[in-house]
Amino acid sequence: MVNETISFLEESYTEEEIKESLDMIPYQHVNVYYSEEEEDILPLTEETLDYAIEVNRNLLDYHPPEDDTLDLIFFENRGQMERFSNLRDISGFYSEQNQLIGLLPEEKEKLASEEEFSVYLYQRILIHEYTHYALHQKLREINVDPEEMPLWFHEGVAEWIANYEIELEPMDLSPVPFEKLMTDEDWQNSRFDYSTDIYLQSYYMINELVESFGEDILLSIINETRTNGDFNKAFQEATNESLKDFEKLFIQEYSTEEKTAQEMNLDAVS
Repeated sequence: MVNETISFLEESYTEEEIKESLDMIPYQHVNVYYSEEEEDILPLTEETLDYAIEVNRNLLDYHPPEDDTLDLIFFENRGQMERFSNLRDISGFYSEQNQLIGLLPEEKEKLASEEEFSVYLYQRILIHEYTHYALHQKLREINVDPEEMPLWFHEGVAEWIANYEIELEPMDLSPVPFEKLMTDEDWQNSRFDYSTDIYLQSYYMINELVESFGEDILLSIINETRTNGDFNKAFQEATNESLKDFEKLFIQEYSTEEKTAQEMNLDAVS
């Protein structure tokens, strides 16, 4: 989750107030702010940060500068995190403005005991949010405004890298039109206007790109955006296919409605 806002939360916490209430330990280029409740999951957090840094280095060619600092804050509860971030119904977020990842680990006892599914969910969220950071920094390194890239691309890349070594089974969706997933405001509205998991939809879109063109396609699109100054043109240059056509094929493949209609037509002629 990145750069979304809501208006119904009035009270807010400052970054300084939250940090002052926590202990801090530096790890690699990340300052980890934690309470006593998170001490037992610090080793898992460090292990996950190692992986997140490495996988983003390999896939996005992002190498954190020596003087670069990222803050990771464990929030006390959902209310505190929502009031700070102006987001709702989240377990993590990345703030580009604050260079900060916020997390709310759930089931900390299961995490400390390394229960497999709880560990997977925790690592997925942390890697997802770190990838937002890495992608933003990579784009700024090459003088591309992160807002040039549609939000479905940001979220899809973050989800895809978070599940890099895990094969998610294909599933039918009722895809949200991609033009409704372009900006932060679009994303926020679509999260609550549609029943479809738009994170999963964006993951599958990126996965289709990688399956079709290889892992290097992500960097190719990023670099072509720098050259062309336009994501749609960059997509076509990198794939030799228009984004509109690729989206159309994606929707046909993943849409429950499309498959049902096709099956009915087959039944009608059989």
